[in-house]
Amino acid sequence: MPANLPPQYFEVEKQYREAKEPREKLAYLGQLLSIIPKHKGTEKLQAELKTKISKLKTTIEKQKKSKGSGGTWYQVEKQGAGQVVLVGLPNCGKSSLLNVLSNAHSEVGSYPYTTQLPKVGMMDFENMKIQIVDTPALYEEAPAWLYGLYRNGDLLLIMLDIGKDLMRDFEGIRKALNSKNVFVTKHEFGDVKKMFIVLNKADAESDESARRVFTRRYQDEFSIISVSTIDSQGIDTLQKEIFDKLDIIRLYTKKKGNPIVKDDPVVLPKGTTLIDAAEHIHKDFKKNLKYARLWNEKGYAGQRVEKNHILCDEDVVEFHV
Repeated sequence: MPANLPPQYFEVEKQYREAKEPREKLAYLGQLLSIIPKHKGTEKLQAELKTKISKLKTTIEKQKKSKGSGGTWYQVEKQGAGQVVLVGLPNCGKSSLLNVLSNAHSEVGSYPYTTQLPKVGMMDFENMKIQIVDTPALYEEAPAWLYGLYRNGDLLLIMLDIGKDLMRDFEGIRKALNSKNVFVTKHEFGDVKKMFIVLNKADAESDESARRVFTRRYQDEFSIISVSTIDSQGIDTLQKEIFDKLDIIRLYTKKKGNPIVKDDPVVLPKGTTLIDAAEHIHKDFKKNLKYARLWNEKGYAGQRVEKNHILCDEDVVEFHV
């Protein structure tokens, strides 16, 4: 069976061959693996790519141990219930949003490219913490590691300045992301990143008709929220949207005979079953689980539930093993 590789594969392959830094090569190999059609005709090529990825990861790890620089590369270890990466052009307000949402104190300036490296803060949201990552402004010829941050994040938050040309700026960002195989809409060559659009500076005087035109154009494809980092307009709505878009639930565990306390949730993907949750909490739970009781706002008040029961946000479970 022929491989029938798409043209985009060869474009990325050329970038991979021209790359000199191991981590940059690794990023391109990941793109190639995501682009390649998955069928019997490409099994050998998939295996070769995976072997190259494995070898590069080993090389990078050896460089770390020997304190070799291996070139400049920045990555952010995931913490909390999810990682949200801010994407935007110069002076769109990403650093200000990070400061409003979290405990970070990122430098804010009225000149472009204030943020030179990734900056991280933790957003408190209803008994849980969500990681917010501010990134350097997106620009032509941006380094591969910046797209690596976008690719690794659980959710992209694309920020636009209401006072500027919204449609031009958004399409410019989308084009740049597509060129590196970070897709925000359904595409035949790769996975789609979860994302939504934030229109910043809602407090400022702007062309309201332009905002309405932009919203009508894209509202069927994306969630769009207007905010202000000056007076916190729309911030509560934004926090809720972040939680909803991460597709996660909070599960609270209860010990037999103890009251329900909702202060330290276990964070799980939406759609998790009871038995999967048991395994997540402790591997022996899945093997030894006899039954469980469930409490929630949907009518459960301690009833026994089956192992394949799908859990909901803020469920309280009492495991019996």
